[in-house]
Amino acid sequence: MAFLPVPQDRMIQFKELLGLTGKHEKSLGKWADVFLPRGAELANRIEEFVRSRPQLRIILENQPLGKLNRNWSNWHTLIFTAGMGDEFMTHVWMSGQAHVIHNVDHRHVSLAYNLARAFMHEVAITGLPVTEQPQAITALDRAVDFSMLIETDAFVTFATQCELEVIQGISHQVRNPVSIIGGSARKLLKMHQGDDATREIAEVILSEAVRLERMAKNVNAYMDITQHQAMFHRAELSVLIARATEKILATSPVPASALKVFLSPEADVLSGDPLELCILFACLLENAFQYADQQNPNISVTSVPSTTKDGFAMITIINNGTSFDQDKMGQAFSPFHSSQPTATGFGLPMARVIASKYFGNITLAPLEGHGTRCVVTMPVYDAAKAEAAKSGQTEGPDA
Repeated sequence: MAFLPVPQDRMIQFKELLGLTGKHEKSLGKWADVFLPRGAELANRIEEFVRSRPQLRIILENQPLGKLNRNWSNWHTLIFTAGMGDEFMTHVWMSGQAHVIHNVDHRHVSLAYNLARAFMHEVAITGLPVTEQPQAITALDRAVDFSMLIETDAFVTFATQCELEVIQGISHQVRNPVSIIGGSARKLLKMHQGDDATREIAEVILSEAVRLERMAKNVNAYMDITQHQAMFHRAELSVLIARATEKILATSPVPASALKVFLSPEADVLSGDPLELCILFACLLENAFQYADQQNPNISVTSVPSTTKDGFAMITIINNGTSFDQDKMGQAFSPFHSSQPTATGFGLPMARVIASKYFGNITLAPLEGHGTRCVVTMPVYDAAKAEAAKSGQTEGPDA
């Protein structure tokens, strides 16, 4: 597959998280005459490290002679000449994707960057006045940290994209035969209305075909959510819950009166894509409705400002059904896993992917006695930040 473009907005957020400013880039340029002459030495040291490990030699074997050396030399040069702008970010981003293609163990990539960090510390200590060394080392550390963030993000994004394309291909290939199987099962049901044995077999085939078709659709929806960039817009939580509940009540035996909603005015407007957030709460509420006590269902949704993360809301969804088994936390958020025999196992994984896109999180825990608590942390909409974004600044939650 083709290389992915650099996600500029995310790179800017990385810079903000690291506190990397133009001041640091200018200071690095000030010391260019000390560091630039040592670029070849750094590149040779990294290449020697790669050659010393059999599992990394594939990089050298699958690249033109000297390319690895040139890549590191260019990385070093860009830091002290061009700063950490578009050219630098593109260089590191492409490198991260290339590591996926060459099946490089990402731990070794991180180690290589830390070798580069140690080398540049040595240069700073031996080549700069003592009074300038702390400032230089701080700026160098942030440059290396930024590089590692970009490279890791590129590695994970590209690897995930490759996996998703394989899954998407399988999903598309499955849907056609599943439709044919389902159609044939329906014909059998019409043709053998008086044959109980044949009808029983046809109903099983049709039921499984419908489940497979639903699973294929969920796989595509999961991939769409994963691939689309996060969009931070105003999203009223009360509206999201109302829309999600309306969809669930159309098929659930649990009455609408079982749901109680309590939303704090300070935590009723979230920041995110309303469509994706609606899917998130539909997935979580569907679980709450399914696992609530069917004889006396009791479900509640509360939203209050988070006490541990400024600028975030803490949304708690509680049902009074069977308590969640915390030993199965990993399985619960894994695709295809479900305790319901007819479910596809994509609800919770899809919800967590959406939450992560918007810097949020989801946790599940059993309640004392009976029931399950689901806690969602999501960013609250900031009108001032939205105005700043319209003026060309990046919008997103505070770090």
